[in-house]
Amino acid sequence: MLRIVIVEPETFTLLGFKTAIEQSPDIKVTGSANCGKIGFQLIEQVNPDVVLVDLLLPDMSGLELTRSIKRNTNSKVVIFTNETHSDFINSAFCHGADSYMLKTADIELIELAIKRAYFDECLLDPKLAKKLLERLYQNRYIDPNFVDKNLLDSPTERQIQVLRLLAQGLVFEQIAKEMFLSVSTVKHYASDLYSKWHVKNRYEAIKRGAMLGYIDYNLIVNE
Repeated sequence: MLRIVIVEPETFTLLGFKTAIEQSPDIKVTGSANCGKIGFQLIEQVNPDVVLVDLLLPDMSGLELTRSIKRNTNSKVVIFTNETHSDFINSAFCHGADSYMLKTADIELIELAIKRAYFDECLLDPKLAKKLLERLYQNRYIDPNFVDKNLLDSPTERQIQVLRLLAQGLVFEQIAKEMFLSVSTVKHYASDLYSKWHVKNRYEAIKRGAMLGYIDYNLIVNE
């Protein structure tokens, strides 16, 4: 029997899913948590076969938790979320996720994702797979110069470094001194990142960076 842990902040979602999954003769819920820190401690204690992780946790990004699970345990990870944007999907797999499922999926499909992950196989929610394939097909014959760069480009190391310093409350002048760069260069890195992520300012960029796992929630300064 497969042993799973669920890390889900919404109580009703957690209870509903536990009730449904416990009907399966092949899967047992050995524990649950409503935040990343407690979830990771529980995972270390019970050593489950598979962990279901929501992306939007109250104390950290689900992607940070996924990365920690994959680096420090033998558990597989199935992302269990409502997030459908390609940025989240790509980042999830980059952080080590084994499968990615929507909470709206049928329970049978979620059970299949758990079993596939256990056997080192990947399952992407069919609704998302169709969406990604449609976008790929739409861009197939477009001049590369006009393809949405956000679909192709990940943030550079410099851009992420600037973002993390912004999250710590530093202004551009301070970041420039920290990175031994000119103020205009730092502003260029920030502006380019805002454009990639389609955000308007540092606050939106910091929020998105935390959700995508580029920033540790503990580093963010609340202004």
